Amino acid sequence: PVDKFLSKEEQLLRWCRQKRIFSKAEAISFGTNNYYLRAERTIRDFVLQGTVRKIGKDECIRRNLKGNMSWYEVVSS
Repeated sequence: PVDKFLSKEEQLLRWCRQKRIFSKAEAISFGTNNYYLRAERTIRDFVLQGTVRKIGKDECIRRNLKGNMSWYEVVSS
C-alpha cells in the first residue's frame, strides 16, 4: 500500500528502506508500478546523497546477488 500523500521520491525511499538490498531492475519495476519513471535516476541521486550505496561486483558475487545488473543497499535511515 503506497501512501498517496508522500512524494514519489519519499515513496521510493520508503520502499528502499523496506527492501534494504535491491537491484536496478526492482527499482525500475517499482517506478513503473507507481507511475514514477525516474525512479532509477532517483536511486542514483540517493547514492550521491549517501543514503544508498551501490554494491561492487566482487561484493555482489560474495553475497550471491544474481544477475548482471547494479545492486544497491540502504546506508542510512
